[in-house]
Order: sequence, then structure tokens, then C-alpha cells
Amino acid sequence: MELQGRIADQQACEELQLLAADQQPGTSSVARDSTACRNTRRLAGLVLRVVLGLGVVLLCGAFTWSACGALSGSSSSSSSSNKGSGGSLELPAEPRELPAVVLKHHDHSLENHTQPKRNSRRGSFLVIGDWGFDPAVHGNVPSVTCQQAIADRMREKMEELGDVKFVINVGDSFYPDGVSSKSDPQWENKWRKIYSKKVRSVPWYSVYGNHDYHHDPCACSEDPTHCAQVNANVSNLDYFVMPDVSYYLPHPELDMEIVGLDLNTYVLAWKRAIKNHELEDCQYSPCPAQCKQNAHKRTLQAFDLFHTRRKESTAKNLLVFSHYPTDYFGTAPHFMEGLRDASKRIVYFGGHRHDVDQSTTAPIHPNVNWLVGGGGGWSCDGGNQGFVVGEISESFEVHTYSVLVSKDTCCAWR
Repeated sequence: MELQGRIADQQACEELQLLAADQQPGTSSVARDSTACRNTRRLAGLVLRVVLGLGVVLLCGAFTWSACGALSGSSSSSSSSNKGSGGSLELPAEPRELPAVVLKHHDHSLENHTQPKRNSRRGSFLVIGDWGFDPAVHGNVPSVTCQQAIADRMREKMEELGDVKFVINVGDSFYPDGVSSKSDPQWENKWRKIYSKKVRSVPWYSVYGNHDYHHDPCACSEDPTHCAQVNANVSNLDYFVMPDVSYYLPHPELDMEIVGLDLNTYVLAWKRAIKNHELEDCQYSPCPAQCKQNAHKRTLQAFDLFHTRRKESTAKNLLVFSHYPTDYFGTAPHFMEGLRDASKRIVYFGGHRHDVDQSTTAPIHPNVNWLVGGGGGWSCDGGNQGFVVGEISESFEVHTYSVLVSKDTCCAWR
């Protein structure tokens, strides 16, 4: 497509002049200045070879910038510049790469858009409880189908969110009697084979439920390192992450602190007449008296830990959980008052009752709490089986909502 001869050059020059005049009316002096036109013939040939096929607007913008930049100001400055240079512009000896052109009008099609963060979130988490179904001993959930359906929905939700940081597990993880060691086959059969590798790719922050104590060495030992579910290695995701039976873990990137509490002496607190609480399930352990003593001591330590973290934590959000819902703590007013602390943003999760809701628990306004015991492992105490999702916004606000499976899958009889 190279232009040849004086006539062809003149025609190309005239065409470019007309395009410049049409596209940028304020530079009509370019079209009238024949001297400038002659001096741009070589550049026109280069431009046509390099950028042929580009839009007329882009071509003229580049041409005007390089060849007529001295004339693009006021008429008087343009005339003065031409006189000082003898009416000629010095062209480069070799073709050079054209600079990026910034169009004066806003063309969105030329922008390189940056994809925003996922709904402006810092991250998210899932919450579940009461899920370790056993085919031989169970309540009115007839098969593992319910637990599996919830596990599958967790995987789908995790893939959808794309930024899940951890799972909160409020206990009763292995019905009916817990695990006896870290080599217990129930880890494989009731957890790893049910919940996908994706769902287990993040820490499962956990606490003991009443059933978890039955055959666990934790019932008879005061040393938490003897407990089958305790795992202080946060990098070891082959098991739950549970540094102690009660513990706290900071998540500064979420402006959040995780506080897990062992409050298993409150297992019968739904009976309002009971004032002195003890872990009834210790009867299933090999050491009932020692088990009750350990559970009582751990409850006191849990309450102390909660109040300490509530007062000393600098995190904007406290995510607190135990195995029991807030309506079980009528005889622990100090705990309920702490959960209602308006100076902290507290989100509390408890299980034990086998449903997922916010309507059957005792309110902790202005803070938030959930019942999350509908993991499909034992029974349907209500029609809602599933889990809860928490999303943390850019401003570190925590938004929670439930994700439920079909009632027919778990509780068709209701």
C-alpha cells in the first residue's frame, strides 16, 4: 500500500487534510497550510503503512499530534512557529512507535476495566453443628442422606463465594459417642468422606458437644493435649483446629477474633428448674465423677475467657460460639449481659437443638445470634436443616444468613 509519486502523495495529503478538518474543526489552519501539508507527506506514508485499518479518528488524532503539533495552538503562535522554522518540520529518519492516543471524548470501549472485589467483601465463613450421623444410633433423621445433602450444599456455596476463610463447627461432630483418638475411623467415615476436600481446605474451628465427650479421653483427663479433637497446629487440616477446649484466635485481616467456648455443663439447661448444672453425659464415660469435675472447671474457664476477650480484644468483631443456644443461659445472666455488650459487635452461634433459626433463641440485641444445630446428624427439631453463612464487608461489617436444604431431604415426616 506504499504511496508512489507526487500525484499520489498530493492525493493522500489532501485526503488527510479533509479528515483533519472534519474531525477537529478547531484546526482548519492545518488544511489551509500547504507548506505544512507538504512536510507531512512522508509521515502520512508511514502512518498509512503502520496503522492502516485503524479508525479514522485514531489515525487523524495521531497525525495531528505528530505532524501539526506546532500548529494546533492559536493562529498567531502557529504562524510564528512556521516562520521560525522555515515552514518545515524535522521528521524522524526511522519509523517510530506511535504514542498512546488519549481521545478527548470518553470511549468506554478503550478502557481496561479492573474487576472489583467479590461484592466488596473481605471474606466469608460457614457455620454448622450437630452433623455426625451414625447409621446404627440416630434420631428421626433416617439416613446419612440429609448430612450429605448439607455437605454438598456447603461445597456449592463455598465455590460460589470464592473467599471462605474458615468453618465454625459448634460440636456433636461424631454421634453417638465422639471419637476415641486421632486414628479413630470416624474421622474418615463421618467427616472426610462426607465433606469434600474443598470444604475441608480451610480450618474448621470447633468445640466439643455433649456427645463428643462420651468416649473421648478428654472426659477423664485434665490435660487438653490428651483430647482426641484438640489440635493446636493450625496448619494441620486433617483434623479440626482446636488449640484447647476453650480458646481464642485472632483474624486481623478480618478485624475479627474467634472465641470458642466449652460450656457443656449446660446440657440440661432447657429444664428451667435446674439451677446447678453438670454434664449429664459423663455417665457414658469411663470416669463419671472426674468427667463432671473437668466439665465444671472448663465452664468456669470458658466464661472467664469470654469476659477477658470482650474487655481486652481490639477487634471490631467477636465471633463467639459454644455447643448451646442463648436460651440455655438463663441462669448465667453475666454471660447474657456480656453477649449484649453494645460496645462490641458480637455474633454468637450455638447448636444442640437440631434446627437452624433465630426465632427460638434468647435475643442478645444489639448483637446477633443463631441456632445452627441443623447439621443433619441426629434429628429434626424443626424443619430447617442446613448451615449459616457469614460475609465480612470491606468495612468489616458481618452479614449472616441461612442456607437450607429441602425439608423432604431431611424431615419429610414433619
